[in-house]
Amino acid sequence: MSLPDENHPVNSFVQEEMIENLSQAMAQFLAQWPPVTRLRLLAFMHLVEQPETMKALLEITPSGSLRLTLDTDVTPGRTH
Repeated sequence: MSLPDENHPVNSFVQEEMIENLSQAMAQFLAQWPPVTRLRLLAFMHLVEQPETMKALLEITPSGSLRLTLDTDVTPGRTH
């Protein structure tokens, strides 16, 4: 017989602190990237989260280079 799961306040606090610190670190890291790179990452994340709204074309050349083209009809919303 297993014990019921208990949600200890300390565990929740530690988890929230880790998430906050990770979010801050990622924001600082991403801020160093050029805008076009951040845009590419955002488009890829959008493809993963909402694949039905994206068109993806993957081209592979005989030399082995890859090119992924993402397109969408969705107009980005303003976040600020």
